[in-house]
Amino acid sequence: MGDSKFLARCFPLRRFDPDFPLALWFAGLWFYLKSFLYVCYVYMLGTEPAPYDRWTWIEIGYFAGAFIPALLLGYAMWNEKKNLVWVAVLFLLIDTPLLVFHVMKLGEAGFLESGLTKFLELGSLGLNFMALGWLIGYLTTKNTKASRRGSV
Repeated sequence: MGDSKFLARCFPLRRFDPDFPLALWFAGLWFYLKSFLYVCYVYMLGTEPAPYDRWTWIEIGYFAGAFIPALLLGYAMWNEKKNLVWVAVLFLLIDTPLLVFHVMKLGEAGFLESGLTKFLELGSLGLNFMALGWLIGYLTTKNTKASRRGSV
């Protein structure tokens, strides 16, 4: 009984309503997927032969530490916690450059030779930019509507 309530809060049916903000829907889905990807990144980085260079340790620490905030932001976006959109934007502003360096490091090491790996890594980076743009657009639209109501 308690599990179904927990799942209903993590994956609310409200997100399928036509008036649910599309930017929050997309960002929530991306943050949930991102938290899963962080677990995969930590696992995959841990399979590289030791000793790890400094950047690999930074990546492992970042991805392990960012798993929980990404999961919580997915929950917040799908539960329409509109006051946390700024936190999501800040998170993506920090995450995107680190992801760029992660993809560059993979490219330099020759790991982007596979078409699937290239698609997944560059796709992940592209979705980060899209989510950031959608959330910034959501915030500006919200602020524009509020200023119009105040000036009328």
